[in-house]
Amino acid sequence: MEITMYQPHAKQAEIHRAINKGREKYYTLCIGRQFGKSVLAENQAVDWMVNKNWHGAWVSPTYRQAKKVADEMDSMFEGLFNYNRTEMVMRVPSGGSIQFFSSERYDNIRGFTFDFLIVDEAAFQAEEAWTEVLRATVLVHGKKVLFVSTPKGKNWFHNMFQLDGVNPAYRSFKFTSYDNPMIDPKEIDGAKETLPEHVFRQEYLAEFLDGNGSLFGRMKFYTPTDKTKTFFGVDVGRANDYTVLTILNENGEMVFCDRWRHDSWELIKKRVADKINEYGAIGLVEVNSIGDPFLEDLRKLVKQADPFQTTNKTKQDIIEGLIVACENGETSCLDIDWLRKELEVFEWEYLPKTRSVRYSAPSGFHDDGVMSYAIAYHAMKNLKMKGVYYVR
Repeated sequence: MEITMYQPHAKQAEIHRAINKGREKYYTLCIGRQFGKSVLAENQAVDWMVNKNWHGAWVSPTYRQAKKVADEMDSMFEGLFNYNRTEMVMRVPSGGSIQFFSSERYDNIRGFTFDFLIVDEAAFQAEEAWTEVLRATVLVHGKKVLFVSTPKGKNWFHNMFQLDGVNPAYRSFKFTSYDNPMIDPKEIDGAKETLPEHVFRQEYLAEFLDGNGSLFGRMKFYTPTDKTKTFFGVDVGRANDYTVLTILNENGEMVFCDRWRHDSWELIKKRVADKINEYGAIGLVEVNSIGDPFLEDLRKLVKQADPFQTTNKTKQDIIEGLIVACENGETSCLDIDWLRKELEVFEWEYLPKTRSVRYSAPSGFHDDGVMSYAIAYHAMKNLKMKGVYYVR
């Protein structure tokens, strides 16, 4: 069967040549957004399946991401694969195959043996997925392993990148978004003007930055001691979301944070009001179809509660305000497991058409705590010199 591969740009072709002609087994590709790293890996996998009859695996951080890649490959090479969508396995007529997995439950990959392995967005996967399971799958028959990702701080992906020149089995590449000649550099410059500096450097320049690489990687976690003037933010839950109350003192230190769901609205409102009154806080409540009546009822129970209307623009403003405060050491957070997780996975998406940024939690995660924190910090900055306070 005749198949048409893609036409790689110069830097993609450089990587392909190194992989196909090199003697190394492990290749770490640290690459900026929109370089074309996914299509590079997809075409490399097809080459191995068709021309070498290899059997391999593609591992993504989530099932949704793995399915997206599989569907893209099926569409890109229409008619090439016998695609078992239930098992997420693609086979080519010559005998080669690839199976798609997520590392969310990496134990499910235990016991497989592959000729090649592609770990997609490796920096966003747990190191244990590699050390405890994936490494063993290419120990006997494995010929080539690709770790493909934008960086996420200096985690295990950074350690793999550093093995180039130390271990002869490893080779590393680093390219930025500017290295894709099919992208107008002005579009990348537009992202630079919009994004926080460390986000642009990591996502577009593919730089390994100190910290864990998350938007709130420099967040300080602590145990509160001071409860002077206090300010709150409430994110009102919808459907399966949580209603979250966050309270900060005038130094930007979090003194309280908790969340509720699946209780009656009356009980949730009472718990929120009781904590606000306990700390003598003033603040803001997110308003929307649910938040409006919540605010009206809460105003009857506390000293001062004002509305905060959430739009794409106001959400971007308060999230970036919290990011900057975090970078500058102007706020610190209680060490709460679920809140730490929300902060670590919270992500952004650059929208080229509007040159704007959309912030949200990844699919399957919550961001109610992040939003409540951001609203509370916004309240602290804007209500500090206003309002009525009382001390317990």
